[in-house]
Amino acid sequence: MTNASLASDFATYFRVIPADTADLIEKVYQLRHKVYCEELGFEPEREDHLESDEYDKRSIHCLLFHKPSQAYIGCVRLVLADPQNPDAPFPFEHACWETLEWDFDSPTGATRLKYGEISRLAIAANFRRRRGEAQVSERGGDIPEVIGAEERRHFHSIALGLYVAITAMGLNHGLEGVFAMMEPRLARQLRRFGILFRQIGAAIEYRGIRAPFFISRDDLFGNFKHECRELLANIQNQLNHFAPS
Repeated sequence: MTNASLASDFATYFRVIPADTADLIEKVYQLRHKVYCEELGFEPEREDHLESDEYDKRSIHCLLFHKPSQAYIGCVRLVLADPQNPDAPFPFEHACWETLEWDFDSPTGATRLKYGEISRLAIAANFRRRRGEAQVSERGGDIPEVIGAEERRHFHSIALGLYVAITAMGLNHGLEGVFAMMEPRLARQLRRFGILFRQIGAAIEYRGIRAPFFISRDDLFGNFKHECRELLANIQNQLNHFAPS
């Protein structure tokens, strides 16, 4: 096995691309339809094969490009507060409002304009943990036959890379923290890298067992492990290539 770092491994196989054009947004919706509608049945299939909802208009989107196959194999979005209606709830608030331990109207909750929600993470079937699994495995993936044994160990970083990428894009927007509905086991895995999401409500049945989590800007930067700091720096560099001059 190579001794290359997580960041250099990620850069070897993947490129993070902000989906900020109509064409790239369509690729996001196509990938989400394939995963969420056709493979997992989380959403009804659409005639246009594009999966989208009302939150997409106030979201920033990210695609993950797999260099060896020259294909988009993952996507994720960050839902932002609606500047025209800052009291409009985030998606996770609708899903778990009965057990949520967070109040945007309280002094500690502050305004939604300072926060975002990570959602709609989708990974192509060949890169999920097990081929044909019933749930999205947000921890990395099953490897296509064309991928050699030396590359297999790198694919646990797919979901990690998507989370770091969309978090980096949120930080670029000046957010103070982000929320996410995720499997508790994914939160535990992210902790290995110093990404300390704090659970803010009970786990519920929501496309599998999931719970609401939150991480602040201070907690993110205060606990990042070195390898994840390198990964963030690498992804930030990739994103800077797409920034307007």
